[in-house]
This record gives sequence, C-alpha cells and structure tokens, in this order.
Amino acid sequence: MTSSARRRGLFAALTAALLFGFFSVSSPAPANAGITSTERAVIKWINADREARGLRALRPWTGLYDIAEMRAKRMAAANVMSHTISGNLGSQLTGYGVRYYSKGENIAYTSRYTGLDAAKHIYRMWKASSIHWAQMMSRKFNYVGVGLSYRSSNNRTFAALVFTESPDHTRPNAWITGASRSGRDITWTWRGTDVPLQTHTSGFRDFDIQYRVDGGSWNLVRNNITATTLTARDRAGGHTYSIRVRGRDKAGNVGVWSAASQVAVP
Repeated sequence: MTSSARRRGLFAALTAALLFGFFSVSSPAPANAGITSTERAVIKWINADREARGLRALRPWTGLYDIAEMRAKRMAAANVMSHTISGNLGSQLTGYGVRYYSKGENIAYTSRYTGLDAAKHIYRMWKASSIHWAQMMSRKFNYVGVGLSYRSSNNRTFAALVFTESPDHTRPNAWITGASRSGRDITWTWRGTDVPLQTHTSGFRDFDIQYRVDGGSWNLVRNNITATTLTARDRAGGHTYSIRVRGRDKAGNVGVWSAASQVAVP
C-alpha cells in the first residue's frame, strides 16, 4: 500500500470514529487500582475548559466512578466498543443508589498510547466531536465519573465517562475565621459555604458548634444555628478552650468538622 493510500485509510477510520463517537484513549489500568492519574487528568481538563466558558466544575462522584469502571471492564472483556454492551446505564445508576434527572456517557478505546499521552489524546478526540464535547460542556450535568480497563490480548484500553444531573449531595464547607481573647472572654467567628454545582445547588443552611476544655471530649453547644460568632465569657484561668464547626445545606447534607481553634486563658 502506498503512503497516500495509507493516509486515506487513516483519514477514513478517523472520520468513522467521529461519526460513531468511538475514540482512542488512555493507558492500561490495573484492576482495583482506584482512581488513576490518567482518569484524574481527564476530569481536570474537562473542568478547566468548563471554567474557561463560565461553567461550574463537574463534581467527581465515587458511585459514578464505580459504574464507569464496571462499564469499561465489560467493554474490555467483550472487546466491543458499545454503549449497550455494558448494560443499561439507567438501571445501573439506580442499582448503585444514584439519583438522577438526566444522564450521559462518552466511551473510547486506544491501543496507541499509554499514561499521560493517552489522556491528552482522548481529550483532543472528544473535543473534536460536537456530540462528546456537548456532554462535557453540558449546562445541566453536575456530577461525573470515569473508568478505564485494559485488554492485554490486543493492547486496548477501554474507557467510559459517565455524567448525571443529580440532586445536590455534596457536603458544604465551614471553617473558623477568627479567635480573640479579652480578659477571660473568648470570641470565635466562622464562615460557611455550599459547594456551587452547575445545577441544583441547594444552598447553605446552618452550623453546628462543638466546644471542649483542654484535651477533653467535644460537646455539642449549638446546632442548626445561622449565627457566625460565639463568645464564651468568664472562662477559668489556666486552661485552653476550643471550638470546631460544621455546616449543613438545604438538602440536608452535613459537612465534616473544621479544624479546631484553640485559645488559652492564663
């Protein structure tokens, strides 16, 4: 075959890939490896491009990673690139307890690249397809997961990228912003925020406050409050006093406790 014929053949193969949505991707992913650096890179680039277009980041979701990995493994086992060979996506989402209003999936495979070069290649290819680009730049999806699976018999790595538009289940953030002492009185301040999603951000609601003396047990002293300051008056000398806070959003998601803020009273 002449070099010209080879070029025409490669062009025809690429055109078919663009029409049917099947692309080359990714490096071999060992079983049960967790989220790989290649997978993280794909999500990072998606979100960088979303930010550049004024869109919110897609939030990674462990459930979607699990589903995407399962779907990639099924394609690799069958050596077939297909949205249907991996099973019914809606049923799988329901089975994993993923609530959603809408869903989407990009799929891919490669036998040409490994490591970071593979991640760059998949992203360039998906960006070249209006269908796949639209999914990644969606104005309704808010969560995402990606999975990769390697088939050693033909050196192919299969990939699945799963999107959902789902209710807000992301934990809000809360942190201490200040602590001061005036004589034996101690005042703390704090703030909180809900993590903004592309859609369905529930909004921040309130705080819980825990307090302790020296290294003792934490005790809940306030819950479900909207105040952002607390003054503990006339504390006994020779001790340290600490608080920590956590937030809650309007969907009922509860954040983790903040780092403690400690003040000593001499």
